[in-house]
Amino acid sequence: MQAGPLIFLLGGTLAVAAPLAAQDLPQLTADDLMFSVENMDRSADPGADFYRFASGAWTDRVARPVDMADWTILTIMGERVTKQVALLAAQAGEVASGAPEGSPVQQVGNFRNAFMDVAAIEARGMAPLTEVFAALDAVADLDGLTRFMAGQARTGGPGLFMLIGPGPDPADASRYALYVAAPEFGVAPILLPLLDAPQDDPRKQAYRRYVASVMELAGHDAADAARIAGIVLAVESALHAGMLSPAEGNDPRVRYGKLGFAEVQAMVPQMDIGLYLGTIGMEVPESFVMYEPCALSALSQLWQTTPLEDLKDYARFRVVASFAGFLDPGFREPALELTRALLGSAVDRPRAEEVPGLLAQYLGHPSSRLYVDAWFPEAARAEMADIVQRVHAEFGARIATRDWLSGATRVEALEKHAAMAFAVGHPDTWVDFSAVEIGGDPVANIRHLAAFDLERVLEKLSHPVVTDEFSGAASLPTAVNAAYQPAANRFEVTAAIAQPPVFSTDMDPALKFCRLGAVAGHEMTHGFDSGGRRYDAAGNFRDWWAPEDEAAFEAEAQKLIDQAESYEALPGVPLNGTQTVRENMADVGGITLAHLALRTWLAEHPEQDVEIDGLSQDQRCFVAWAQFWSGKSSDDYIRTKVAADFHPPGPYRAVAPLRHVDAFHAAFGIAEGDPMWLAPEKRVNAW
Repeated sequence: MQAGPLIFLLGGTLAVAAPLAAQDLPQLTADDLMFSVENMDRSADPGADFYRFASGAWTDRVARPVDMADWTILTIMGERVTKQVALLAAQAGEVASGAPEGSPVQQVGNFRNAFMDVAAIEARGMAPLTEVFAALDAVADLDGLTRFMAGQARTGGPGLFMLIGPGPDPADASRYALYVAAPEFGVAPILLPLLDAPQDDPRKQAYRRYVASVMELAGHDAADAARIAGIVLAVESALHAGMLSPAEGNDPRVRYGKLGFAEVQAMVPQMDIGLYLGTIGMEVPESFVMYEPCALSALSQLWQTTPLEDLKDYARFRVVASFAGFLDPGFREPALELTRALLGSAVDRPRAEEVPGLLAQYLGHPSSRLYVDAWFPEAARAEMADIVQRVHAEFGARIATRDWLSGATRVEALEKHAAMAFAVGHPDTWVDFSAVEIGGDPVANIRHLAAFDLERVLEKLSHPVVTDEFSGAASLPTAVNAAYQPAANRFEVTAAIAQPPVFSTDMDPALKFCRLGAVAGHEMTHGFDSGGRRYDAAGNFRDWWAPEDEAAFEAEAQKLIDQAESYEALPGVPLNGTQTVRENMADVGGITLAHLALRTWLAEHPEQDVEIDGLSQDQRCFVAWAQFWSGKSSDDYIRTKVAADFHPPGPYRAVAPLRHVDAFHAAFGIAEGDPMWLAPEKRVNAW
């Protein structure tokens, strides 16, 4: 669960056909990390190696699938949701022609059918991009390139060279500001460190081969494709050099500086920013928020030193790669080869199982609505809400007892806690996609959806900020996730994560609270972590801390930084404590608050405070947490994650937060001298 410092724009009533039917999937078992004593190694000493004690039998018994670089409870659930949505999409495809126009069933079904019609896709070849290539060929100067960039932003193409987009103003979260952000790249954000590697690095060479293969499939001969591959690596390496590192970007103070329009324009004189915004349909603002403060300087240097034709060839690759999933299926193999080279393995899905990911990207609310109707009972939502509310109440009570906070700062912290909003499962009002035409050409569908999204963005800019519920990629109801939005002081726990093995209504209390409840506690702690604490109750980026309180907080956070940097994910691969401190603090908060809420609930229901399988409710709580974060990953995946992700690897998260919880030590009799013991003065008690 990740808390981003900014969500770039990341209802009405919809016509709905009859609900689609949920279909049975294979029963989940202990192998799928359903909580089970079968997964424990009870011969292990919990005070010596709690990870082994909690999950040793699972580790010995279950092999990571060869096509999965990472095999955890979240990937297991993600695979299950993929199958659930694929089934619903197939059902929708069968009845789409008779469903009401603009209904979720009709749109999801048509989208799926267009993507699955491989014969028609192959017959079209590269024709769907003919007009795009013609526009690119006609570019004669940098103004023309700027118009082309903006045109791609309008029509679902790639985010070229730089991005400017709206988000809540840091100084006043009720209104919008325009942010200067980094461009999109040809690889996923977690893989971007490869661009900093030497030219002969195997990862960089794998990316070079991928680009060349894509361009050959697009019709270029081998020599020309290789030439373009060299351009792509040079361009993206130069652009990436202007981005903040993950550790730097984890501090919102670095991201929220404001500059006036003239100052920003002077950073990149080669690009007419007013032309770019006007082409998209946005007005020129008085100032920008510099989310990536050096991105435009890097772009200026690139455009000064790179021939226009090379910039156009780079754009050509990005256009092809952006739409490759909707073109000839042959484009799939180079992408798989790149993923295998970078992460150690790749999932070669049946084409029908690619549909759910595309629906999440382009038709998130219509597809999520079908998912909720089929797979998410309202009874589960009601119990979720009760658990989350209980965890939230414990947080408020705990803030009131933090004796390291001075009176004025504690008052503001309690105000922020009281103002914190949350939602579970799905939105009460869905975004209305019914006006979007979804037909038989998948590329045309993407363009129609992009135009719809842009019109929604432009309309939003005309009034104060309104947060669309469950709309960000990380918080769609079909996302196995939960997410906190600092500018809204709000978190959401999705329907997809409130499924087994994380949650079901028939679990015993320890499992409900110390899995789902801990997820919720993690998200609300993000509002008070090393970055989230810098926002006030209204979501404004404001310093509301007394100096002595800030110093006390930083001392607590330093404990987590030191703990992380003493851990090696692989031999010679230590964690970056500054990069991961926000997630580590949220983990400590999550399990702490969940356990407190469990104890309060059991005090109200003492008949359920019983041992099960020889484990007390406290013990089951902490074992449930550890099993939640158990997993297996390829070495390449771990190295990539440590280099670029704010989240530490699962085996660290399984145990490291528990060592800060007094009740964990008490539950298993962990004493000074035991390897799992953490001295009280080293335990984090920030929240």
